[in-house]
Amino acid sequence: MTKHIICLGDGMADHPISELDNKTPLEVAKTPNIDFISKQGCLGMVDTVPQGFNPGSDVANMGILGFDPALYYTGRGPIEAASLNVKCDQDDIIFRCNLVTLNDSIMTDFTSGHITTEESTQLINELNDAFSGTSIRFISGVSYRHIMIAPASFLELKTVAPHDYIDQDISSLWPQGKRMDTFKEIIDQANTVLRKSAVNKNRLNNNQKVANSIWPWSQGSYPNMESFYSKYQKTGGIVTAVDLLKGLGCLINLETPTVPGATGFIDTNYANKVSAAKKILDEHDFCYIHIEAPDEAGHMGDAHLKIKAIEDFDLNVVGPMLDYMKYQPDSVIMVLPDHPTPCNIKTHTHEPVPFCFYHSSYSLGSQLPYTEKTGKTTQVMHSTPWDLLRTFLNESPH
Repeated sequence: MTKHIICLGDGMADHPISELDNKTPLEVAKTPNIDFISKQGCLGMVDTVPQGFNPGSDVANMGILGFDPALYYTGRGPIEAASLNVKCDQDDIIFRCNLVTLNDSIMTDFTSGHITTEESTQLINELNDAFSGTSIRFISGVSYRHIMIAPASFLELKTVAPHDYIDQDISSLWPQGKRMDTFKEIIDQANTVLRKSAVNKNRLNNNQKVANSIWPWSQGSYPNMESFYSKYQKTGGIVTAVDLLKGLGCLINLETPTVPGATGFIDTNYANKVSAAKKILDEHDFCYIHIEAPDEAGHMGDAHLKIKAIEDFDLNVVGPMLDYMKYQPDSVIMVLPDHPTPCNIKTHTHEPVPFCFYHSSYSLGSQLPYTEKTGKTTQVMHSTPWDLLRTFLNESPH
């Protein structure tokens, strides 16, 4: 069977940056392996986010995996909860819940300085102790990314993503709508617990950013999704550090192995992620390898860190998977981001992103390196990511 490999660099696309001589991180980064795929294979652009949706990784990755968000998307919270096997009553809804750093009313850091999972789990446990006997509970995830379960009466609240408001005043951005005052009281109670925690006192003493506020957002109930196999006749898995992608995998019956050392940041264990991908491909015909680091660097506004993240992705993920293909000639590989995360604005934008894919039967491809600019010159454009996926899955060496 043909092996189909997708390597996704989250938020990898960007805008020209003055300190990089008006080049993007992709244009500056040394990416010989991705460039090989682009030059020898197909290069083009794809619009990963349907009109009417915010350009989040939830919507974009759902689409890239071949599922139209207009039919399946119910919120980010329930997708991430699926990866944690969270059980809910019919009267419950699920929020994504960040641990964030606020300085008065300024969103200083939506990651609490990339707080460790060990520290954040302790904070979540303290929150659950404080809300014991109420209808509110918290589920710990990875680093700053967690889940909050609340009554369905809060479903209609309007919430916003914290990463869209870095270094901005959030006074008017707390959840709005029916029962918002009650919900804000819950947030205030939680924040009192966080401020008193020994975890935060220790972080403060070590000059680290404190997790002094929860930020619930993107709530909903579990979506009803068909399996990847029933839709595309492929079995496989997703290799990722983050609950969002694991949750998508769980919802469509793809394997989601736990990878030792996978952090969702620049220090992730790439070798273990590649090993997990190869193990999936030993038994199945599809693997989706997700790397979070470029997106995190974009949110930090750190162009040089983003260049490093892209180069690490190329060297430690794309390169080894190309080597794997030498021993699996019946295989196809695609590289793309889910959305841009431009360093100059530190959040996602809604615009097409470059993709490239390659299989061994190609004798002559685009002959162009992989960048945002070269992707546009090919005039190859997919208006939806599920159309791109169908094209990719129909490619097989011959």
